[in-house]
Amino acid sequence: MNDVYEAELTDFIKNKAVKQINIIQNKTNKYQISITLTWKKGEWRLVTSRGKIREWVSLDRLTLHMRTRYNGVLPPITLTLNKELPEK
Repeated sequence: MNDVYEAELTDFIKNKAVKQINIIQNKTNKYQISITLTWKKGEWRLVTSRGKIREWVSLDRLTLHMRTRYNGVLPPITLTLNKELPEK
């Protein structure tokens, strides 16, 4: 999987180069973003400036981030949930 930084993703979304955004719940029950581009093959995951996968603790925070950062102009979004239930 390839990496994409926030500034790049913002430009891709503005230029309508993102075919789909995938929100994935990982094994630690945090959410991360991967995207499919219109002009390149493969999945691209959003990373921080230090190269770590960008994660959110809740869908509320992630959706707020997406709405404010990308000005509400978003391509289709899919959600993949972790199959394991969190421990209580």
